[in-house]
Amino acid sequence: MDSSLVTEEVMENPENDKCKECSDSDRYDGGRRKSSLLEDGVRRRSSVLESRGFPTSEQQNSSKITDDYERKRASVKRVFGFPISIPFIISNEFCERFSYYGMRTILTIYFTKKLLVEEEEATLWFHEYAALCYATPLLGAIIADVFIGKFLTILFMSMIYIAGNAVMALSAVGQWGLFNKESSYDNTTGFWDHVPKMWGPLLALHLIALGTGGIKPCVSSFGGDQFKTSEGVQLQRFFSMFYFSINAGSVIATLLTPELRGMKCLGEATCYPLAFGVPAFFMVIATGAFLIASRWYIKIPPLGNPLIDVAKVTWATFFGKESPEKLYGQKKVDDTRQIYRVLAVFIPFPLFWALFDQQGSRWVIQADRLNGKIGSFEIKPDQMQVINPAFVMCLIPFFDIVVYPLMKRAGISTTAAFRLVLGMFIAALAFIVCAFVELAMERRVDAWNDAHPNDIRNLGTLDKTEQLHVLTMIPQIFLITCSEILCSITVIEFAYAYAPPSMKSVCQSMMLLTSSFGNVVVVIFTKVTKSDLYQYFMWAGIQVFASCLMYMICNKVQEPLDDYKNKMLEGDTVEMTITGGSRKGSKASAAGSRKGSKAYAE
Repeated sequence: MDSSLVTEEVMENPENDKCKECSDSDRYDGGRRKSSLLEDGVRRRSSVLESRGFPTSEQQNSSKITDDYERKRASVKRVFGFPISIPFIISNEFCERFSYYGMRTILTIYFTKKLLVEEEEATLWFHEYAALCYATPLLGAIIADVFIGKFLTILFMSMIYIAGNAVMALSAVGQWGLFNKESSYDNTTGFWDHVPKMWGPLLALHLIALGTGGIKPCVSSFGGDQFKTSEGVQLQRFFSMFYFSINAGSVIATLLTPELRGMKCLGEATCYPLAFGVPAFFMVIATGAFLIASRWYIKIPPLGNPLIDVAKVTWATFFGKESPEKLYGQKKVDDTRQIYRVLAVFIPFPLFWALFDQQGSRWVIQADRLNGKIGSFEIKPDQMQVINPAFVMCLIPFFDIVVYPLMKRAGISTTAAFRLVLGMFIAALAFIVCAFVELAMERRVDAWNDAHPNDIRNLGTLDKTEQLHVLTMIPQIFLITCSEILCSITVIEFAYAYAPPSMKSVCQSMMLLTSSFGNVVVVIFTKVTKSDLYQYFMWAGIQVFASCLMYMICNKVQEPLDDYKNKMLEGDTVEMTITGGSRKGSKASAAGSRKGSKAYAE
C-alpha cells in the first residue's frame, strides 16, 4: 500500500494552511494536530495492511525470532528422527509419573488402614488432593509463560515436588515423636502399630500438588517446542510416546508400591516409609534426567502474559467504545476468539474426570471388599489400578493401527469431536457395569444374611471369600480405559494443535484444570449420598448428559477452529515471504503441519 494514504490526508487538511498565519501558540497547536493526524493515518495504514494479510512490525520481529528458533531446531542432532532431547523428556515424564502414581496408588489404603480415616473422609481427602494437583497447573503455566520460561519452571517445581515426597516418606515413620499420634503393640504378631499424625501427610500432599501441578502444563508443551514447524507427524508420534511413558510409569509403580507397603520394616507389619520413599527416589531421577539434556533444549523465553491480552480484548468486545480490532489488532482478537473456542470444548470435561478419577477412590474401596485370592497369591485392592495403564499401553497402538483405520473404511468418523463424544459415552457404560457389580455384591450380602439370621453382615464385614472375585471389575476397567484413549489423548493433542502459539501452556493448564473441577464435583456429590450403588447409576446418567453437551459444542466450534488453524498456517507463508523467506519452503512447511494434524481434522 502507498504511503500517500497518510501524506495526502495531512496535506488536504485546512489546518495546515492556517498554521502559516497564526501565532506561535497556534503553530504549536497545528503541529500537534499534524502529529495526531499522522499517527491516525499510520494506525489506519497498519490496520489495512494487517487486514490484507501483511504482518505488522511487531509480527515481523516475532517472525525473525521464530525463524531463529527454527534454525536452531534444524541444527539439533536427531535420534531415530526425533530431536536428541526428546528421549530425556520422555524419561523425565516416565519417572515423574512413577513417583506420582506410586504415591497416589496406596493413598486411599494409607488413609483408611494406617491413618484410620473413615471411607467417606478418605474419598474426600483423595479427591481434594487430586483437585489441587490439577488446579496448580494454571499457576505453573503463568510462571512459565510470563516470568521464567518452561525450563526453569519445570526445574524449580521439581525441587518442591522432591521436598513433598521426602516429607511424605518421613512422616510415615510413625514411631518418631514428631509424627507419632498413637502407638500400640500386638503381642500375638509381635509388631508395633504406629499411627502417624495427619499434619505430615497433609503438608506433603500440598507440596506434591504444587510441584506436580506446576510442571504438568510445561513438560508436554516444552517437548513440542523441540520440533520444527514441518514435523507435524513426528509431533503427533511424540504425544503418543509421551502418553505411553505416563502409563508405563503408572503400571510399574502401581504394581510395585502396594507390594512395598505390604513388607515388614521398622518393627511394623507394613512398610509405608519405603513405599513412599521409592517414588521420592524416582522423582530425583526424573529431575536428573531432565537436567542432563539441558544443552540440547530449545528454550523459548517467556512470551508475556497472554491472559492480560485476552482480558483486554474481552472487555473491549463487550464494553469498549471502539472495536477491539482497532484497539489491539486483528491477530490478538483472533487469538482470543480461538482460545474461547478451545475452552468451550473443555466445558464437559470435568464430568468425564469426575468418573475417571474414582478409579483411585471408590473403585479401590469396591476392590477392597472383593475376593482377591488366586491360589496362594492375593491381588491387593490398590493393585487393581495397574490394569488401566496396562490396557492403555496395549490399546494405544491397537486403536492407531486397527480401530481407527477400520472406522475410516467403514465410513465412521474419526474426527476429534466424534472421539470425544464416543469416549464420554463409553465412560457412562463403565459406571453402569460398575453399578451392576455393586448390585451383585449386595445380593451376596443379602443371601448370607438370609442364610445366617444370627450373623448379620454388610458389604464391609462380609468375609471376602463369600464375595465376587476382584477380577469381576475388569470389564468396567476395560471400558473406562477405552474412554480414556478416546478422550484424554485426543484432548491433549487438541489443546496443543488448536491453541494460539502464545497460549499453549496456558491452554494445557486450563485443560488440566478441568480435572480439578471434576474432583470437586466428586467431593460435592460424595456428601450428597453415601450409597455406592445409586451413585454409580447417577454418575452414568451425568456422563450421558456430558457426551450430548460435547456433541453440541463441537458441532458449533469445529469449523471456526479449523479456519483459524489454516489461517495461521497461511499467515506463516505470507510472513516468511515478506521477510525474505522462501514461499515454496513455507508452503511445504504448512503442508507438513496440515498432514501432521490429520488426527484432529479427519
